[in-house]
Amino acid sequence: MKRAAAALAVFAAVFLALAAASTPVHAEPARALDDYGQLTNPALQARFEHITAQLRCLVCQNESIADSNVELASDLRRQVREMLLAGQSDDAIFKFMTDRYGEFVRFNPPLEAKTLLIWGAPFAMLLLGVFIVYRIVRQRSRLPLDDEPAPGSM
Repeated sequence: MKRAAAALAVFAAVFLALAAASTPVHAEPARALDDYGQLTNPALQARFEHITAQLRCLVCQNESIADSNVELASDLRRQVREMLLAGQSDDAIFKFMTDRYGEFVRFNPPLEAKTLLIWGAPFAMLLLGVFIVYRIVRQRSRLPLDDEPAPGSM
């Protein structure tokens, strides 16, 4: 039992050390460069930065289109810029991108009936894992210990 506790403590220490080492101290996210530069209106530029940070690069998949340098991300940034200059609302831009590329294009899809599985699956898997652990522990607690004689063996 002491060996298991010691092994768990070592595992936790290594995990925390790795987590601390992989966390950036205060890194500024790199922004992808494109040929268009900044918008002249600061309010539109702020909206542009917010929207492009919320849209996933479909090639890179773990980066926003604001951070990605691939050609598709550049095209999506250009599309967002054009829609902003045309007077489109943020919701209209998100709807256009979602209709065209699916819910995957959004880093944080809204909670709707069709996205309920995306939001609920992690919690369902956690509950399933807790249930499985509970059943295993309960079954093993009913087994006799190896160092105790079985009833009726003496």
